[in-house]
Amino acid sequence: MRKTKIIATLGPACSDSKILQEMFKIGLSAVRINTAHISPGDVKRARRSVDSINALEGTHVGLIVDLKGPELRTGEFRGGAFKVSKGKRYKLSSSSKGSDISLNNESVFRMIKENDVVLMSDGMVQFKTIESDGSSAVVLAVNGGTLRDRSRVNIPGRILDLGTVTNRDKLFIDEGIKAGVEFFALSFVQSRSNVLELQKMVLESGGNSEMVSKIETKSGLQNIKEIAKSSAFVMVARGDLGVELPLEEVSLAQKKIIFESHNEGVPTIVATQILESMVYNTSPTRAEVSDVTNAIMDNVDALMLSEETAIGKNPIEAVKYLTEISEYVDPRALKFLEPRSFYGNKVAFSISMASKVVATEIDADGILVFTKSGNTAKMISQMRPQVPIYAAVTNGNLANKLNLLRGVTPIIVPTKFSKSNNLLSAIEYFNSTNFFSRKARLVVVSGAPYFLFGGTNDVRIVTMGKFLGRGYPSGKNVEGRITNEIGGKGEILIVNSDGSDFRVPKRKFKAVIFTNGISIEIREILINSGTTVLTNTSLITNLKEGHAVSIDGETGVITG
Repeated sequence: MRKTKIIATLGPACSDSKILQEMFKIGLSAVRINTAHISPGDVKRARRSVDSINALEGTHVGLIVDLKGPELRTGEFRGGAFKVSKGKRYKLSSSSKGSDISLNNESVFRMIKENDVVLMSDGMVQFKTIESDGSSAVVLAVNGGTLRDRSRVNIPGRILDLGTVTNRDKLFIDEGIKAGVEFFALSFVQSRSNVLELQKMVLESGGNSEMVSKIETKSGLQNIKEIAKSSAFVMVARGDLGVELPLEEVSLAQKKIIFESHNEGVPTIVATQILESMVYNTSPTRAEVSDVTNAIMDNVDALMLSEETAIGKNPIEAVKYLTEISEYVDPRALKFLEPRSFYGNKVAFSISMASKVVATEIDADGILVFTKSGNTAKMISQMRPQVPIYAAVTNGNLANKLNLLRGVTPIIVPTKFSKSNNLLSAIEYFNSTNFFSRKARLVVVSGAPYFLFGGTNDVRIVTMGKFLGRGYPSGKNVEGRITNEIGGKGEILIVNSDGSDFRVPKRKFKAVIFTNGISIEIREILINSGTTVLTNTSLITNLKEGHAVSIDGETGVITG
């Protein structure tokens, strides 16, 4: 089962609802809108489209609004271009008058210092700062090149106070809140304060969207621990990060971001040039497949496609290849360490860790968590259990958020369970839906005995199916039909006597259920013959001849 989640960027290539629906079917977990290329109203339209396909396909795909954020850029040049000569000095200021190159933000000159590196045009043209007086700067060209109007400017390692969002961003934040988007992605996060400012803005406007912090500056990389603690997700945005850092450092920076975020229990996304060749080609390169594989082995939670699905010729195939690579690599990935810390409830953290241990020891089919806020599901996901995680929630917005967590499958249950502490009633509900197989063994995490949802403090083992009884087990899991006579046709024998006069039959049964105790000798004979044995079994119903049942050989639970 694939655990790594996939994000696709909306654009002209997948604007057709049939194409987008096919991408949902293959395995999308979230859809991203890049606000750098949209107009007001597009977020609302995307919300309607995503909700419509979710309803048709029974999926829980969420929506990420990626805010462009404030950028430092050059002004415009006469003729649209400016030639830079290596070794020549140039004056920078916020005005084109009296300077060679103008920048779009005056405050940057209060931050730039002598010997700072200034990169322009995606790092293609490099300068070294000679002097700065707070309102302008003189730089020396390290190499030559041509600058175009509004070329991007980077000052690696320097925290630039350009603000957190632009006025244009605020329009899309307002639209996104009204549309109930699950996530906002914040560009050029340099410090924890950037994330907190956007969180405050969203909360004060009545929104509940979660924050994705994009690490694409050297200062963001340096402050990754504090940024991660304040974020719902951390994104390794390799495009601009590759401008601020030497290219040879980007791979190790990716590993550091994922490692430090996971240590804080925060999920991560890797983005940029994931399968870039598929913008034009029908299949990825071997290097791209290797890159995806290594990202999964680095312990990433999600992978994001950008141009591949926004403007590429093969958006469906790109999602398909990413799904196939993930399905192959996920079960072969190394076992990952648990987070060192987790911001939140220590009891829930301990229960989450225990659920992983129990699931591993009993070879469970999955972990079922009843979660009110999604926090416990997030904790368990970051523990990296080998089994699937099923998050039971009572609303669709939370389901869409949890769908982006590694290994998590959200399930919406009736709201009546939100105030209930009756776990058996909830299990009966799942039995009626046939979501789990009749004999599935699950580790169940909940808040019982108070409420199933909220206040996580309980972990237990449940075997799915109608509960019929339980005994003290020895042996393996078995299925078969009940018989009350040694000569009966069933494969599972029930012995209602005290067992003192029981004689081991020549015929071999899959299991023998004793309602009382038996001697050690008889138990050993049956077990050595490969027969599962239950002793001192309590039955809640009379199991009649031919009744089909399953027996969990480790818990002793009988289900039908």
